[in-house]
Amino acid sequence: MKIRYQKVSGWLLTAFLSVLGFSSCEPWDMPVEYGTPNANYSVKGMVTDEANKPIPGIKVTIGKSGLPYNSYYDLKTLSTDANGQFVKSYIGESLRDITFSLTFEDVDGPLNGEFATKEQTVEIKMTELKNGSSSWYKGEATKEITVKLNSK
Repeated sequence: MKIRYQKVSGWLLTAFLSVLGFSSCEPWDMPVEYGTPNANYSVKGMVTDEANKPIPGIKVTIGKSGLPYNSYYDLKTLSTDANGQFVKSYIGESLRDITFSLTFEDVDGPLNGEFATKEQTVEIKMTELKNGSSSWYKGEATKEITVKLNSK
């Protein structure tokens, strides 16, 4: 008798929970999307000396503290090219205003002159995102800067 009661109550409970589960899926015409809201962020710039002459070979890094905790970012450092230019990008899954903490460091010695290390922050606001879709992709934003390094 006890086993039969457990089986019957198990079936009734399963049926009851099934009805509750199906009723929570309404409305039926609602589209199903899988993913995470994301956006592409970039900082593009040029590094110059006091005379506005481009400086090649400057090491550019972004500190971890400047990025949201759940973003994809590249920890490799990069160097300015022959024209003193650089681009640093990442995909952010946290849609909010963000701040990049950039460090510019002369690592080639006296080859292009000797320059003092400089830190700069760059803020990109959510309102600057462009070309997003109505889906999970919210767009892209690029901030362009010019950094002047002082001679040592």
